[in-house]
Amino acid sequence: MRKLSAYKRSLGFLTAAFAFAAAVTGCSDSTSESSDTSSASIVTTEEGTLKAQTLSSISTNFDDIFSDRDLEQSYGSVTADIELKGSSAVIDGAGASADGSTVTITAKGVYRITGTLDDGQIIIDAKGEKVQLVLSGASVSSKTSAPVYVKDADKVFITLAEGTENKLTDSSPAVSDEDSDSPDAAIFSADSLTFNGSGSLSIVSDNNNGIRCKDDVVVTGGNISVKAAGHGIKAKDYFAAAGGSVTVDAGGDGVKTTNTEDTSLGFIYIRNGSFTIISDGDGFSASTVFYAEDGEYSVVSGGGSANSTKTHSEGFPGGGGFDGGFDRDSMPEFPTNEEGSFSMPEDFDPGNFGGGKGGFGGGFDRDSSGKDNKSSESSDDSVSTKAIKAGSEITVTGGNFTLDSADDALHSNGSVTVSGGILTISAGDDGIHAEETVDIANSGKINITKSYEGIEGKVVNISGGTTEIKASDDGINAGDGSSQGGMGSYSSGVSVNISGGIVYVNSDGDGIDSNGDLNISGGTAVVDGSSNGGNGALDSNGEITVTGGTLVAAGASAMAEYPGKNSTQNSVSATFTKTYSAGTNIALIGSDGSEIVCFTSAKSFNNIVISSPDIREGETYTFYTDGKFSGSTDETHLSSGNSGGTEAESFTAEKGTSLIGTQSGFGGGFGGGRNGGQRPDGGSFDPENRKSSNTI
Repeated sequence: MRKLSAYKRSLGFLTAAFAFAAAVTGCSDSTSESSDTSSASIVTTEEGTLKAQTLSSISTNFDDIFSDRDLEQSYGSVTADIELKGSSAVIDGAGASADGSTVTITAKGVYRITGTLDDGQIIIDAKGEKVQLVLSGASVSSKTSAPVYVKDADKVFITLAEGTENKLTDSSPAVSDEDSDSPDAAIFSADSLTFNGSGSLSIVSDNNNGIRCKDDVVVTGGNISVKAAGHGIKAKDYFAAAGGSVTVDAGGDGVKTTNTEDTSLGFIYIRNGSFTIISDGDGFSASTVFYAEDGEYSVVSGGGSANSTKTHSEGFPGGGGFDGGFDRDSMPEFPTNEEGSFSMPEDFDPGNFGGGKGGFGGGFDRDSSGKDNKSSESSDDSVSTKAIKAGSEITVTGGNFTLDSADDALHSNGSVTVSGGILTISAGDDGIHAEETVDIANSGKINITKSYEGIEGKVVNISGGTTEIKASDDGINAGDGSSQGGMGSYSSGVSVNISGGIVYVNSDGDGIDSNGDLNISGGTAVVDGSSNGGNGALDSNGEITVTGGTLVAAGASAMAEYPGKNSTQNSVSATFTKTYSAGTNIALIGSDGSEIVCFTSAKSFNNIVISSPDIREGETYTFYTDGKFSGSTDETHLSSGNSGGTEAESFTAEKGTSLIGTQSGFGGGFGGGRNGGQRPDGGSFDPENRKSSNTI
């Protein structure tokens, strides 16, 4: 059994800081035992994966996983030829014997297998030795146990001979105890397994797993198809691939690792390969780390997003008033006037926040997902239906992913990093969920076409790439699991940070929502927020700070927020006297004819927030609607070349955020006027001063 001693110990958790992201393609060698600098991690079991409490800073060389023999797709001289003949076998060579329909290999060597075994078994019992099975037009069926059983060996290579089709069929009774040593798969191995070659292998397991290995499974070649009642491929220590094609149709998880005892193991690492997975459970489930450098991935888990149980419902709890608390996860169409601005019922008593009929019994939860930040976990998650799940880290540096999941598409109990590749996601719950940090950087392209919440984590950092989100609730949500209570409470250490790249959000809940702070210092962020007044295009329980980049956020005005007092880049928050319909062209034009923003709304709106380095203090700007754009809409969802249109509002920019029309009073988060319309600079809003350039 090959143990990769230093590597297996030092992989552990591919760090929170993941110095790694930069070292991915040129990691320093750390194969010697003396170079192991990993620190101990405390872990707890959750959903059969490890949850990191402490992450260590490590540099790792994944190349150590694959030996030269793993990567070799052919085979050398044959030790013995084994011809299967129905209920018996003929052996030409040494190291193997046949007893009726059972073939036993007891010595190292290369064994070429041809023919058909109707109800039999191939057993490898060669303690401490390397054995290579060359399947060259072989078919083995068994009604009693695993067709291929690796009882004892150092390592077994299963090589699929060029131009051949091979098949293993397991119709033996189901093994109920997965922790037992009883074979519970068509290929059951106590030791390391490698699949290579260029032929094909079809595996059918009517009642059990397809492939189960109590050590590691490596795939570097071949076309492997697995149809199993249980898990498709289940390895204990790790699963790694550097080529080949794997297709799985599983009643459990598609590809799974299970080591929850050693934090340096339990990972899935894919350098390359093609994977098509349909699973009733998770597509990929790694007890520690999932890491992909390249490859093609098509995953449908739990029947896909069509089987989602998440809905963004709107309804006031309690009868006749707001008693019982005001939970924005169950909020109604928020009361607004005909202009789309916030308007409470005539019989509402603003002084009654203490409970009882007509009052805010449990408080006003401003955060639409001011929840426990574990929306994707249920109290009984016996069947997990995520596309890719990991206990401590998901890292994607390349590859083409098409993910369709009933639950989260990417879910990590630690962190998620996407720095390359193309991900197309349709999720029944979160598109991307991390209990700790989500990092999107470099050239990654993420298109979340359907989700309950698009991206969720304690901290969400976007510094590059292109991210597009469609969500029925929040587009981006940052929270730490703390209760938000009344008006929503500030969570220290929680933030959304956009410093580069392109972000587009189309959400029915909040567009970008942070239970802490929202910071924009670069890139382009465009939000088509909710038309429902109970949600804001921007929502922060702390400060909204803009120091660079371009921000466009359109939606209903009732809870609209805008950049606060710590912002160094000028902005405007405009509430219009009418609600504009979906498809409206709106342009912000300078007095010199310069175009600041040309934007076509996807939904109706009556408030828009724009921040741009081109908004200069003392200069006059005008909003035009219903003009024509000559430029095409690019991946930012912005355009250019406005002509004509109707003048809506004008303002002279002052330092900070210029305010046009009635503002919600929520300002730039808690620090920007959430309390009774107070401005963060200590002033107050004049809701009637629609034309003036009020600033903060």
